[in-house]
Amino acid sequence: MDFNDYWQENKRFCLTVIAGLLIFAIGEKVISSTLGDDLASGRRQLVKQGRDFRTARFQPRDLTRARQENTALEQVVAQLAGRVRFEPRDEFALNPAGGSAGNQYFSRGTAVREDLLRRANRRNVRIVPDLGLPALAPTRDDELVRHLEALDLIERVLNFAIDEGVSRVEKIDIRIDPGLRGRKGVGMVERTKIKMKMTGSSGPILRMIAATQSPDRGAAIIIDSLIMVPERLKSDEAKLEITFLAPRLSLADLAEDV
Repeated sequence: MDFNDYWQENKRFCLTVIAGLLIFAIGEKVISSTLGDDLASGRRQLVKQGRDFRTARFQPRDLTRARQENTALEQVVAQLAGRVRFEPRDEFALNPAGGSAGNQYFSRGTAVREDLLRRANRRNVRIVPDLGLPALAPTRDDELVRHLEALDLIERVLNFAIDEGVSRVEKIDIRIDPGLRGRKGVGMVERTKIKMKMTGSSGPILRMIAATQSPDRGAAIIIDSLIMVPERLKSDEAKLEITFLAPRLSLADLAEDV
């Protein structure tokens, strides 16, 4: 079979192949003219990165330095956490050998209530009798622990209020961090909030607030919010709404965050 016969029988196929080759050649020229610089730059970047990967960027001394810095950061985090975290006194912590958690909670609450009411009566200070504790004791141990810590904070603040002569402590509200029962948990910082409302002369109230922050009166108690306004009906009195925090910190979460 000569070329003419082959051409006649396969003309359509040959034309299709020729057209494809032409399109490919034209496309390659278009790409080279428009994207050639980008492709060349990309190839150079790949070669450079390959050389960088084969070259060690960090030396053993860098690892040693990183470990030292990490240790220093962990120590700083621990120190800061110790200053922020609320540390209950021993008598407000559950004792594994002290019987059931519920009995310990009830016993401590009763003792604190009787002592504060007795001292308040002697100084002519009125305080809310239930101290903000729930009418029904919590049933979960973790909630009992938080309420005992809140009771510790309340006892400290009310002692300051009695000592300074604040006239009335009208309301105390304990709010456990909702994350304690939530699906996502409490996160890095757990916040138990204790809100109090007080009324009296501004001088004793201000001295009471100062006492909660004085290192001479024990560890400072964190204040979350504070509103103090004059009493409408008595010009010589003020009303205070103050919320204290008894925070817990997760050092593991803090370390991961650092």
